[in-house]
Amino acid sequence: MKNLTDIIAPIATEMARFEAFFAQTLKADTEPMDSIMRYALETKGKRLRPILVLLGAKMFGTVNELTLRAATFAEMVHTATLIHDDVVDDDDRRRGHASVKARFGNLSAVLAGDYLLAKAMLLLANDTAILNEMLRTTAAMSEGELMQGAVGLSYHGSRNDNPNESGCHDVTALQTHYLDIITRKTAMLMRSCCAAGALSVGATQEQIQQISDFGLNFGILFQLRDDLLDSENTEMAQALLPVYYDKAWHTLEGFPPSEITFALRDLTVFCAERES
Repeated sequence: MKNLTDIIAPIATEMARFEAFFAQTLKADTEPMDSIMRYALETKGKRLRPILVLLGAKMFGTVNELTLRAATFAEMVHTATLIHDDVVDDDDRRRGHASVKARFGNLSAVLAGDYLLAKAMLLLANDTAILNEMLRTTAAMSEGELMQGAVGLSYHGSRNDNPNESGCHDVTALQTHYLDIITRKTAMLMRSCCAAGALSVGATQEQIQQISDFGLNFGILFQLRDDLLDSENTEMAQALLPVYYDKAWHTLEGFPPSEITFALRDLTVFCAERES
């Protein structure tokens, strides 16, 4: 399996442009918000969502400022949800560091997440097609979070033992709920990242649909692997991971051979086999 740096070599220049744009966008005019934003920038993750935006754009055209704005929107929304999740879950650690909530307090963390969401929306205020795509997904992410608690299916547990509350004692029904939740919480944003990248370079509707299908299956695959790594919902994740690996791979078969297609294939393998 290739490492992530090698996989994204075809967009290395574009990633550098994204990082510079992202850092500039995160800057706040006042303290302590600017300190929180600098801290969030220092504790970055894999950047998979902006990677998908850039790959989705470069598959069909040339990365431009709108692409960078879409990529930054995606990473800001993702960061905001993580900050808010740590408040809800009372988590003091994130990516090997103190969470924003632990470092700055609950109130500051909630406001920092809100700040990121507001600034993200401003980035795409002049492009309603991409903004609508992303906002629908952002709403779905909140719904998925609530659904997870409502049906008793949790990444931190198994299932509710009261069939009148969960309605999910049937294995197929429980699996359906599980997929619905992880689709909303994780996969829809990755699908929208691919779609936004394609939209930013004027791709056709057919091309947008094809890359979106890949993003959705890739996002489900990503969360399934996450659950296995976290020893959560392991039986369902083990059963479904090869299914969605095949689905993600199959959606790439319709793209002509190119360095971007090969990068997406390598990214799929990385997603399925990663250890962190």
